Amino acid sequence: MRRWITLCACILALLAMPFAVTAAVVGDGNVTATPMGETGQMDNQTANMTIAAYIEQDENLTMLAEAISVAGLYDTLNSGGPYTVFAPSNDAFDALGNDTVNQLMNETDNLTMVLQYHVVEGEYTAENLTSMAGNQTGQQDQAGNESEGGILDIFSGLLGGGNETGNETGNMSTLQTVTGEELNVSVTDGEVMVENATVTMADINTTNGVIHIIDQVLVPASVNLTAAENQTGMPTETMTTMETVMPTETMAGNQTAM
Repeated sequence: MRRWITLCACILALLAMPFAVTAAVVGDGNVTATPMGETGQMDNQTANMTIAAYIEQDENLTMLAEAISVAGLYDTLNSGGPYTVFAPSNDAFDALGNDTVNQLMNETDNLTMVLQYHVVEGEYTAENLTSMAGNQTGQQDQAGNESEGGILDIFSGLLGGGNETGNETGNMSTLQTVTGEELNVSVTDGEVMVENATVTMADINTTNGVIHIIDQVLVPASVNLTAAENQTGMPTETMTTMETVMPTETMAGNQTAM
């Protein structure tokens, strides 16, 4: 009798194991992780913070926080929205070099344009961005399949019309910034890229939008950060050349006259 009781208990224990495993898996479903391979902060830690407030307290975004303060954009990012912000890390600013960063901080108009170039109206999560780029790729593939094998398409390709659609679409999508300029967004091997910058941490959710940390500072075409350096360098080179050449030519002229 005891053997039967023991056997029944073992069978019941074996039958209960799958339910316990399932409950454990379901219980982990609330954990938030980014698709970039980086573990983001939990939603409940940033749910009561604005974009501006989060950036201000993040030790990896201190240079961005300073730039926002100098440009006077704190209130906008603290109360407006919803926005998607591609936030350059401290390393991204360091990559510009101290001279360029100092120049940018002293030119408020350019600084404002650069910062606004990182802001898009609306909330776009990493999943949204991946889906948008994927749809563009699907449209390209579909167009390519429809055009295969046609004699007219061959002639069209020879005349240069065959590659136009592929170059325009690719696996890239675009977002419009608050300044009206466009950002190219692409996805490669699960990595989201904005222009040439890679998203290193995604989906930091706030009360008025979402933040994605990137590894480069995005500079719009309308802002030239090298102009001041070129203007400073040219006179020095000219003066050096004149000081080196002119005395030699003058001496040679004097010797000929003598």
